[in-house]
Amino acid sequence: MLDIGPIFVAFVVLVLALLVGLLKFDAESWATKGLKRGDLYSLIDVASGLRPDGLTRDQAGRLKSRGMVRAYGNGHFRATVKGRFALRIRQAARHREQRAG
Repeated sequence: MLDIGPIFVAFVVLVLALLVGLLKFDAESWATKGLKRGDLYSLIDVASGLRPDGLTRDQAGRLKSRGMVRAYGNGHFRATVKGRFALRIRQAARHREQRAG
């Protein structure tokens, strides 16, 4: 018969390790890493559908290399799930700053 004790202990250790990793994870710096000022503002326009052609060539290169936008058509872009997640993180960080300040 399979002894479940060691498997349970390994599972608990794994969950604890994941929780510690999440506590140390700096989401805001992840969202802005390798980007310049204005990149996320332009990503907002692209994600909302307001201006799908609203990226400069440099912005498009940086955001595509991070996997936050995908090109479609002639100079038009769509925000990926990763890009939308970065915008949510940015929004949450701004909201937290406003409540603290």
